[in-house]
Amino acid sequence: MTSTFRPAVVLRHSFCAGLFMVAAPLVAQGPAAQRTTLEGVYTLAQANAGRDLFAGSCKECHSANVYAGQPLRARWNGRTLGELFGFLRREMPKANPGALSDQEYTLVIAYMLRLNAMPTGSKPLVADSAALHTIRITDTVSVPPLPRRLK
Repeated sequence: MTSTFRPAVVLRHSFCAGLFMVAAPLVAQGPAAQRTTLEGVYTLAQANAGRDLFAGSCKECHSANVYAGQPLRARWNGRTLGELFGFLRREMPKANPGALSDQEYTLVIAYMLRLNAMPTGSKPLVADSAALHTIRITDTVSVPPLPRRLK
């Protein structure tokens, strides 16, 4: 039996293979990209360390209220922790942007999450931009604010 070359079949298989190569990484991210800040993505120890860093590096220009409640929701709700991480690294502290280590920026983010009554978890938030892009900041309206003594 002789085989005939069919360009349409080759083209269709090439298209499907190319589509798979482009879509596979996106599909692989699916479940991880669905994590939210309401799932305990940082530890209490990180938030406490972040509070100390905030007091030493951020409080000079910003009060903690700038990152709590409505101000945080208005700017960051629906965006990822990776976006927030990138912003902080590029823009903060105002007098010396990028002065903190990636780990220190992550601790400040943990403190910001704590200020917004996001639950703590058992695993630390990692100082990895790609991993942080898989965690979405979720509206905190239904979460009660922290008592004053925890701020």
